Amino acid sequence: MTRIVVALLMGLALVLSVSAIALAEEVKCDGTIAKIEGANVTVKAAVESHTMTVDDKTKITLNGSAAKLSDLKVGQKVKATCNKEGAKLTCLSIDATSA
Repeated sequence: MTRIVVALLMGLALVLSVSAIALAEEVKCDGTIAKIEGANVTVKAAVESHTMTVDDKTKITLNGSAAKLSDLKVGQKVKATCNKEGAKLTCLSIDATSA
């Protein structure tokens, strides 16, 4: 009986973790930095703007070299890759070039 309960709980945990991963959609955003406010960066693309959260896992480069969020400036061109969960964008990487 205990083995069955443990097996069912493990199966449930696996299903929940796989569904959580499936809910995160990877999106790409190319444009110009329009605003930087705390850990949020707003990128204006050709048609719309996207606000994404930058965290300590985000890989940031500026002109091909490793950089920090504080190195980014409004007006720089960026190519960003983010995880989208619902309406929230969490940035995985930002590749910026000086304007």
